[in-house]
Amino acid sequence: MADAPITLRLPMPLRKQKAIQAAWKPLLLQWLVPGAGYWAIGEKLRAKVFFGVWLLFCILGALQMQLGAVDGVKGGIFVPVQGSWLSTLGSLGSAGIGPVYGAFAWAFGGAGTEPVRTLTQEYGATYVMVAGLLNWLCCFDLWDRITGRWIFRLPKDEQVQMAKDLLPKSE
Repeated sequence: MADAPITLRLPMPLRKQKAIQAAWKPLLLQWLVPGAGYWAIGEKLRAKVFFGVWLLFCILGALQMQLGAVDGVKGGIFVPVQGSWLSTLGSLGSAGIGPVYGAFAWAFGGAGTEPVRTLTQEYGATYVMVAGLLNWLCCFDLWDRITGRWIFRLPKDEQVQMAKDLLPKSE
């Protein structure tokens, strides 16, 4: 007599209110201090590496915008401008660096920074924006990890292996 086929099932991800309740604190921490969201869910190595990369990009950006000054004009960071969608999009990406964006916008934003006159100033703004966009991507990754959606990003063979590992062990 043949054994009945085993149905492999993965746990369903959290949805709606349960997902929001589980994820809002780590996501807020991630935005406030990049890496803190990963730290909160127990991924300490990932948190340390990400915080180091974020800090390096912010420092490089600040140095290049400050030290690349020509005739006293500092490099510019993207700030929202009414009627200008491109700089507003850039500012939304840069805002991913968290509350530090306020300090950068104060020091390097506004009409006094225009036009960007050297390439290093442009690199500085780009470093800051990349750090912000990277943090936004980490927020999406955190959402997937906390709600259980990350399993479905795996290749099928790894999903099958994970489902087999979740089967109760019969001895």
